[in-house]
Amino acid sequence: MKKLIYSLITISFLFTLVFAAIPVQAASFDSSNTYKIINRYSGKALEVYDWSTEDGGNIVQYDDIGGLNQQWRIINVGEGYYKFQNAFSTKAMEVNNWSTEDGANVAQWTDWNGESQQWQIVDLNNGYVKIINRFSGKALEVYDWSTDNGANVVQWNDWGGESQQWQIVEVNPSETITVDETIVVAEGETFDGQGKRYVANPNTVGDGSQGEDQDAVFQLEDGATLKNVVIGDPAADGVHTYGDVTVQNVVWEDIGEDALTIKKEGHVIIRGGSAQHASDKMFQVNAPSTFEIINFTANDAGKMIRQNGGTTFKTSIHIEGSVITNMDEAIFRTDSNTSEITMTNTRYSNVGHKWYNVDHVSESNNVEF
Repeated sequence: MKKLIYSLITISFLFTLVFAAIPVQAASFDSSNTYKIINRYSGKALEVYDWSTEDGGNIVQYDDIGGLNQQWRIINVGEGYYKFQNAFSTKAMEVNNWSTEDGANVAQWTDWNGESQQWQIVDLNNGYVKIINRFSGKALEVYDWSTDNGANVVQWNDWGGESQQWQIVEVNPSETITVDETIVVAEGETFDGQGKRYVANPNTVGDGSQGEDQDAVFQLEDGATLKNVVIGDPAADGVHTYGDVTVQNVVWEDIGEDALTIKKEGHVIIRGGSAQHASDKMFQVNAPSTFEIINFTANDAGKMIRQNGGTTFKTSIHIEGSVITNMDEAIFRTDSNTSEITMTNTRYSNVGHKWYNVDHVSESNNVEF
């Protein structure tokens, strides 16, 4: 009888050890939100040092002051991995130079979806997670258990210490502003929303339905820049562009009629940010244009980009370093046999036909997941 009891105890102990060692995947994150990442041991926030926007900008810890350089978008890239995109720079957190060494530096770099920029988030069931690099298999930690501002963040062998444990906390926009009439960003000007949420007055701008007579929340004139804005629900007809414009770090929480419409010929650049939940198209192209979409996250729409039906003008589209999921029909649809698309370093899944009536396609380093 004693042998049987000891055997059962031993089996139970081994069973506990085996299952305790299986990492539990953390819950999914909404890429339209931003998060702060707080170290358990020091209580300080993960940030890009000195508000750098450069490749190689160092990632350190600092007092939680709520700046955009301390806010991160957590983007599902499939297969159980995420990328961390800084809300200020739009660059991705990576282990420098594909290192697998303990102590290798962690910095930001142009978001190209490499495995050194992909991380597993493992729930420790204690309110904290560990963050494991896909390429090296090592954990994100504050070097040498430091509690100092500016202390370096590196990778190290996953040993479970509190300097390797992190709390991920959703950051809410600091303010919601109701837009009673379209905000016009004049030629050459920059509108910086500083992370605030803007919603349309449904009675004067638009209710965010598929009605064709809605106004835009923002109108961008030639040379204008719109950045650090959250467009909430109702979003009316989103953003209208008239010429060469830049849209940086703009999030559409729930697309209205369209997220953005190119109204007049120009070079339109979208860098960083995200958009989701469109009944039909996400981006509408109504004029000959060059349209660049870089480091963007697009989810849940009929199609990502639609050239105005029946038009034959040439549109050149470039998508780079992005994640595209759940398009019912296609990534790009056109009726023009001269329009073209280039897509590089992008991960995608469930995108319908992918290209609809597109004769000129160039792809490289893309991954379907």
